[in-house]
Amino acid sequence: MRLSSKISLRFLIYFVVFYAVLFLVTFGMFAYIIYDLLSKEAISDIRALDAFEIESDIQKQTDGSYIFSEDFVKLAKQNSGHVYLVDEVGKILVATNQENQSSHSIEWTAIQKKDHVVWELPDQLFMIFIEDHPVESLLDKLYINNEIQMNEELEKEISAVDASVEIYNSDGIREEIFYGDMNKALSSMEVVTNSQDYFERKEVTAIRMMENGKVLVVRMPNMNYHPFEPALVDTMKKLVFSILAFHLFLFIFTILFSIWLGYRFGRPLLYFLHRIEKLSVKDYESPNDKKLRSPKSGRFKRKYRIYEEVDKSLAKLANTLKSNEEKIIETEKLREDWITGLSHDLKTPLSSIYGYSTMLASYEYSWSAEEVQHFAKTMQEKSNYMNALIEDLTFTYQLKNDAIQLNKEKLNLFKFLRSYVIASHWNDVQEPRGNKDLTVYLDAKLFERVLDNLVGNAVKHTPNGTKIYLEIYEKDSLACLTIRDEGPGIPKVVLDNLFNRYYRGTNTTSETSGTGLGLAITKQLIEAHNGIIKVESSNTGTLVTVIFPKK
Repeated sequence: MRLSSKISLRFLIYFVVFYAVLFLVTFGMFAYIIYDLLSKEAISDIRALDAFEIESDIQKQTDGSYIFSEDFVKLAKQNSGHVYLVDEVGKILVATNQENQSSHSIEWTAIQKKDHVVWELPDQLFMIFIEDHPVESLLDKLYINNEIQMNEELEKEISAVDASVEIYNSDGIREEIFYGDMNKALSSMEVVTNSQDYFERKEVTAIRMMENGKVLVVRMPNMNYHPFEPALVDTMKKLVFSILAFHLFLFIFTILFSIWLGYRFGRPLLYFLHRIEKLSVKDYESPNDKKLRSPKSGRFKRKYRIYEEVDKSLAKLANTLKSNEEKIIETEKLREDWITGLSHDLKTPLSSIYGYSTMLASYEYSWSAEEVQHFAKTMQEKSNYMNALIEDLTFTYQLKNDAIQLNKEKLNLFKFLRSYVIASHWNDVQEPRGNKDLTVYLDAKLFERVLDNLVGNAVKHTPNGTKIYLEIYEKDSLACLTIRDEGPGIPKVVLDNLFNRYYRGTNTTSETSGTGLGLAITKQLIEAHNGIIKVESSNTGTLVTVIFPKK
């Protein structure tokens, strides 16, 4: 997988984790709000239910009797009343009040005195809810035979439910608190009315008109007071608080995640920048960052492992730069040595030419014709050497800058080598061997120069009588030519610099020294033909292998 794909995948994983955390927090927040709402006792007002909503709470038995579900019995109790299932004549079939369930019919006078709701059901059945709040029971016990009758037991009962007994005049103004705490007086309308929603009533009242025209009021707190608005406001407050808390968490989490993400991806970048800075000042050692690398293996830690390719590339670059610097230093030294040798190569023939020309120009001596001819021949040889040296130097730079045009033609390599050996004046070069049908595309003139250099070097640097072998073969659809001798071999220091044009091991005083650029030109010509050259040498001889594409 490429580095870009690895980084993209890592970013994808990080942001999936980021999204998952946000999702879990969001889910948890809403789960808490829902749990908070559900944890509050949800009480329905039985008075507001429709007939079809309560039908499922009535179950008919196999013997024809009826029962209420446990939830419905509980709901009736929460609404401070009792529910009766009766037929068309008022016969009680089932009731939530166990005491009245045994009665044959419902007391219609009781219904008229109390709040009630009636639902008509299928099969000529009726459901009746009669409110039987404790405050009504207290009032019945308190006002008997048109008189207020208070006793110690009743006082305890009134006190237990935190109720109070008050007397209002005919205008609805409170005149007396007969018993209980002093609460805010009710208005005339509050005395005679209550909220339609039972659970919206903060207080439950029961009133009785006395003979003197005054009104006796018993009031007590509604234990089932469960107003909608406060609950809604409380829920909205929690929702707003949860949203604010969520965004605060999101803000802090995003900052921390960004810092962590920047550290995770920024630290390796700083490391690489530091390493590049070290490379710019030729410091090729890797920075020692223990937070990135494992102290045991030296590799990047697992969380930074995706950057190993970059680290390896930088390490490879550092090795290449270090190697190139060493080669540049070595090349500079060789170049200086070569320039020194080249200066010597030019100065030596120039000295000869200058010396002989001075002698010829002198009036102090009279030279014979033979002497003049000898001087002229020597001067001509030195001039030819200098000209060849300059031509070779020019040629090698032309090859380096791709200024030489190759005129390739299809050649039978075996026939071409055979013709070359026959035309050469070297007696120790043997007839070529190998594949006689191998054809290649070469510039014949330039390749002949390659052979002059390679074969000529083999002849010049081996003792007289050492045989030189040429062999042709095909390998992996490539044409291969080997030139092998059985001489003493090439010293390693010379072999390492064999094709370096700045390296020179001889001087112009040697008859076989040449210009010192032959093998450098040879390598450039072979590479211009898209070929390669390899040299192997030992004390038993030297093997030169030239490999060309067939086309």
